[in-house]
Amino acid sequence: MLHGYVPSNFGCGIIVPILKHRLGDVSSLDKYRAITVSNTIAKVFELCLLRKFGDFLTSHRLQFGFKKGVGCSNAVFSLQQVTSYFTKRGSCVYLSSLDASKAFDRVTHAKLFDKLANRNVPHCLLRVLHNWYNKLVSVVKWNGVLSKSFVVSCGIY
Repeated sequence: MLHGYVPSNFGCGIIVPILKHRLGDVSSLDKYRAITVSNTIAKVFELCLLRKFGDFLTSHRLQFGFKKGVGCSNAVFSLQQVTSYFTKRGSCVYLSSLDASKAFDRVTHAKLFDKLANRNVPHCLLRVLHNWYNKLVSVVKWNGVLSKSFVVSCGIY
């Protein structure tokens, strides 16, 4: 933490495609979810960072996805309650939705660090994360064979 540095192997990951549905064309990329297996010590270090700096990394109270103890059922319930409230009072309710699937795969690292800096995340944490993200390299494992390594330049690791 003092030096803003993590070991190089903290950024190494093995991507394993997991089949989502056994029905249909299993040769289609859309049928797979990529899971990245990372260094165990790196995961322990990540948990330590979360414990120490977790208060700086909270999300908005109305965010339902990717939060412990909150999920789609909470969002659906909120939508039902709001719709019911306004329709019972004679108002029209208009709904717009956004498909943010694969949004975490497309996050630009520079934008992520700008957002963290704007939230007053401690500089020591920003330095460590920046160092870590500059070391992200992955391979894909398929049928026991590893691909050539490639640099990961966007997405949440």
